Amino acid sequence: MVGPFKGLREVIVAVNIDTIASSARFASQVATLARDTGRPLPDIEAEAINALNEMIATMQTQPIRIWDAFGKWMSRSYTVDGATEYLPKLRALSEHHTLVFLPNHRSYLDPLVLRRVLEQGGLPNNYILGGINLAMWPATLIAKRSGLIFIRRNTREDPVYPAMLRLFLGFLIHDRANLEWYFEGGRTRTGKLRPPRMGVLKYLIDAYRENVDAYRDNIDTLQDTSTPASDVYLVPVSIVYDQQHEVGAISSEDGGGAKTPESLRWLVSFARAQSRRRGQAHLRFGEPLRLSDALDDAHERAGTHTSTSVVPRVAFEIAHRINDATPITPAALVTFALLDNEGRALSLAELLGVVEPLLVYIRMRQLPLTTDIDLATPDQLQGALATLQREGVVEAYAGGPEVVYSVARGRQHEAAFYRNTVAHWFVYRAIAENALLAAAADPVDDVVDASWQYALDLRDLLKFEFFFPRKRDFAERIRHEIDIARPGWQDEALDVHQVIRSLDSTSLFLSHRVIGPILEGYAVVAEYLANCDPAEPIDEDVVVADCLGIAHQDWLQHRLHSPESISRDLMQGALKLADNRGLLGVGAEELQAQRKSLATDLSRIVRRIALVRKAALAQLGDDDADFADLIQMR
Repeated sequence: MVGPFKGLREVIVAVNIDTIASSARFASQVATLARDTGRPLPDIEAEAINALNEMIATMQTQPIRIWDAFGKWMSRSYTVDGATEYLPKLRALSEHHTLVFLPNHRSYLDPLVLRRVLEQGGLPNNYILGGINLAMWPATLIAKRSGLIFIRRNTREDPVYPAMLRLFLGFLIHDRANLEWYFEGGRTRTGKLRPPRMGVLKYLIDAYRENVDAYRDNIDTLQDTSTPASDVYLVPVSIVYDQQHEVGAISSEDGGGAKTPESLRWLVSFARAQSRRRGQAHLRFGEPLRLSDALDDAHERAGTHTSTSVVPRVAFEIAHRINDATPITPAALVTFALLDNEGRALSLAELLGVVEPLLVYIRMRQLPLTTDIDLATPDQLQGALATLQREGVVEAYAGGPEVVYSVARGRQHEAAFYRNTVAHWFVYRAIAENALLAAAADPVDDVVDASWQYALDLRDLLKFEFFFPRKRDFAERIRHEIDIARPGWQDEALDVHQVIRSLDSTSLFLSHRVIGPILEGYAVVAEYLANCDPAEPIDEDVVVADCLGIAHQDWLQHRLHSPESISRDLMQGALKLADNRGLLGVGAEELQAQRKSLATDLSRIVRRIALVRKAALAQLGDDDADFADLIQMR
């Protein structure tokens, strides 16, 4: 026996319904549930058995072979660019510990791609937790015997099911089975990492603690206490694709369209779409997080081991590590350059003019790049454009003196999806731009202090869109970004023209591309709330639907700079911000004044970002740009 968690890989198949239902833990859980709910014990026991039968999965050799062959066929659109240098470390950890792989979620193909990489590294198959909406006959006959655990999405009114899921997870980590799930709770609609769902992570942490407590209670009975106790390691995983068939449907949903429900017909259609070559799937592992260390750290900071404080800290740390592992792709850079140019098409030379300083900045910061990225020459840039043209995201016009490129009509959300996969790398620079401009434009005595305050204000506005570190680490990142943009700025009495010249000398303007669409979408919601009767309750679904319509009209009337702002996710993020500030309740004049204040703040920032956009367009030859009105900003 090794540590608290017994067994070799071959005994994982013993974790079945009989093993669990005959255990003392099961009997204890059922008795507790019967007592807490006041229901008869036989009824609770029957419901618990049904729940376990629904979720339980096994590992069987022949079904695994069939499932792996099916997975390779389904993901045949891609060659896999995997992080092979991490595999020996993960394999060594897996010999003594449970590994829990927590990838981002961009595609239904994500678990198939990860499985291919882990197989290459000689790691055992993971038990994969996925939504029961994907449990379609006859695939489930093979899937459930290949380690796929189909779980319900909503169990708030059912205390029995979560208790059984927690119990099942406990048995799996007791036997050192490796696990995998997609903790965003669904595929990203925008390309950015979504806020994590805490439920399964909470169950895992509770199950882990129960196993550790059981080990400590029985440590005197162990024959070999010299071997270190097994632990659980959380492994962040980033997966990005050169091109994705799903992006069109995902973007349509984000713009307000209905989701196509999963069905057998849907599966056949999805499988057919994978016949087309779409480049590479890039997979990277982040630094594993030892769960015992994470719990100790959370306890040290918060002074408690309660799930309320621990689970969010662990989840956000994993999110940071996923983002830090995410590489920058050619598609991300090209769409970065083509979006938010006031609808203007760009020649190859103009595209290079945007991409080259971006690459200089990326290399200065030593950000991770995919293995095939080098867009410094026209030929290489044209190759990246060609892949996006094949997908219909980019179009070229060759009827004039030179070929010009633009995002295809109606495909801006899809282009933004690729661009947003790397937006987290540039958000600090975008915030720094705005902080400098705001401090320079306002009559402040201390430009350093004012810049920090403006940066913190933006951080607070964007906290539901990006995973920011603690304020001390955030301040260091902003300081570094401003040093890059304006060396020696802390010792100067800056005016707005100096700031513009400094930013212009770097040929790098980012805020209109990174945070502009987000804050424009937020501004639509804030203005809507400001015009609502504060005495009437807010229906969030109605607000989202109404604001999508308002944003669409604003785009048609050129009051919005980007159609990306027509986003269900952004509207929901704005409502989270408003709720966080206490603006969704019922009140009187004070509440209305607070709502109007938020709308005013967002409108001011959107105007400032519009001037950054003008500065960027000036570099492309727009000589009409005038920054004098920045001085009037307050």
